[in-house]
Amino acid sequence: MNYKFLFYCLLSVVLITGGGYFFFSSRQEVTAAMYFIGATVAALFFGFRWFTPSGDVKGGGSPGAWPPAVNYCPDFMTLATVQSEQVCIDTVGVGQAGGIATSDGTKIADQYLFHLFLDKSGNERKKLLCDQAKGKQVTWEGVWDGSTCMASTEPPKPPSSS
Repeated sequence: MNYKFLFYCLLSVVLITGGGYFFFSSRQEVTAAMYFIGATVAALFFGFRWFTPSGDVKGGGSPGAWPPAVNYCPDFMTLATVQSEQVCIDTVGVGQAGGIATSDGTKIADQYLFHLFLDKSGNERKKLLCDQAKGKQVTWEGVWDGSTCMASTEPPKPPSSS
């Protein structure tokens, strides 16, 4: 049993009965009943939210790093294989700002493709990907936010398409 839980129970009982007594002694019986019911419901709601059935405080834990995972492609783009090269294409029109054209996966001109530079690695690859995202005006959560290259580690490479 946790002392925080005991303190919460004691405080809840004092506030519920004290407030109810205040209204009841002022001859506001209906207000006292509404306060008693509302305060009890609120105390139960927060009690269940903040404490486990054994009386321990629920731990939320740390939220962790953001983003939880970096995708293979920029936001809302699709991984595709074009002429044995894995690239990302825009199939839904997110790059309509003029940087990359919408493709159905059959077009191979550079204006339709976002290259992943799978033959490069480390800082060189991060810089190439950030520069390309800037040039093609697409964002990539965890890599390029539209104004800053945020990649602290190299973005993941997709599995080979053998």
